[in-house]
Amino acid sequence: MSKKFSSYKDGYLKVYKDKELKTDFSAKKNIRSLDSLEFIVKLGYDECSKRQRDFEFSESLGRSLSLKVKTRFYKLVTNKHKVLIGNMLYDIFEIDIDREKQEMYLYMEEVRTIDIT
Repeated sequence: MSKKFSSYKDGYLKVYKDKELKTDFSAKKNIRSLDSLEFIVKLGYDECSKRQRDFEFSESLGRSLSLKVKTRFYKLVTNKHKVLIGNMLYDIFEIDIDREKQEMYLYMEEVRTIDIT
């Protein structure tokens, strides 16, 4: 019997990791374009409603919840990675995994618009 996976209808997101570019005085550079990022995976997603307890949890971490999405579980994605949807870059600050459904919920904070050309 084969497992049936959910279909994600809201679009695709791309997960990246920083290339760790530094300035002349060893400060980390702000990400302004795709040149500063290394691609990991492209996943379909569904946007989820943000509950009051999601906002409270985010605030307890000192973060602002901009977007919460559900996507297929991919074990290489961590909360140190970035997500690009369109040209908007997000930090992942929490990942909630549903092992039974093989899905993960990404809690993200908006960073900035970047140049994707």
